[in-house]
Amino acid sequence: MNVRAVIGLLVAAGCMAYSIPAAKAATLKTTSIITAGTVRLSDLFADLEPGQDRVLGPAPAPGSSIQVGGGQLLAIADQYGVDWLDQSASAQVTITRAGRMLDKDYFINLVRQNLPDTGGGPVSVDLIDFHPIAVPPDDPKPVTLSDLNWDPRSGRFTATIYRTQTTGDSTQDSYLLAGTVHAARRVLVFSHALQPGSVVSMADVSMNDAYTGRAQDRTYTDEADIDGMTLTHAVMAGDAVQERDLHRTVVVHKGDPVLIVFTAPGLHLTASGRAIEDGGVGQYVRVLNLASNMIITGRPNNASEVIVEAGSSGMPSDAATLRRLTTSSRGG
Repeated sequence: MNVRAVIGLLVAAGCMAYSIPAAKAATLKTTSIITAGTVRLSDLFADLEPGQDRVLGPAPAPGSSIQVGGGQLLAIADQYGVDWLDQSASAQVTITRAGRMLDKDYFINLVRQNLPDTGGGPVSVDLIDFHPIAVPPDDPKPVTLSDLNWDPRSGRFTATIYRTQTTGDSTQDSYLLAGTVHAARRVLVFSHALQPGSVVSMADVSMNDAYTGRAQDRTYTDEADIDGMTLTHAVMAGDAVQERDLHRTVVVHKGDPVLIVFTAPGLHLTASGRAIEDGGVGQYVRVLNLASNMIITGRPNNASEVIVEAGSSGMPSDAATLRRLTTSSRGG
């Protein structure tokens, strides 16, 4: 029986010989924001009597809310002797536990802090299937990262995240973090967008000394290595120049007549020849010197000229090679 009822009975029975001050009734809170890990009676009712407050049960997870309906409120008030105004079965209290969100930037920085030595240069981190989590607002270290496994070649990494303050729900207290990490490296990048079939020159690329983007294949660091090659697909400005992007542009085809050129200080020699294999500008190809029947190696300068470098030596051609080239020459 609450305080009001007791006083009412005393008055009705004529037993009150002196004035008793009326007890102050508690007030129901319609909303309550808490920071603790437990729900207290004072989170539901204001103006409780001294010493009446107590813990009722666990709080919701940080950032989450629970509702306490009228039936529960009446039962709680009756159990703990709370006299509250406007008692009603339709009453409701919403209790929200305060929290702060740990976003993608938080976890990217956490991964960076736990990476092995990457040389001190820039590092790019991308997270896969990431979802932010809410933690207590006053926790200085709400999570820890463990078991970081990073493959520098592919860039892929996995790690396990543990909550410092557990919730009791195993699906919430730890989970897998995954993504890619790319440490800075020196690579050639495309200076502007190019379409498939474009012949790349050194003017189309530039050096990026701190590239942290993705590269699925071998990259280049020397402009001369890609000069004259052809794009296999479209590229954008800033993309790393990868081996998969390019193929050698064939300017000399097998069986083509070519001019063999040998130049040295004070010496310039030329001879007629025929290509034994396809080749691009700057790529080593074998050609047959038609005058000496020697096979030599040089680099195509254009579609009709092969430059032989100083110090290059020839090798005698076999009969099968000569027969094949002779047949090709007659057919051309």
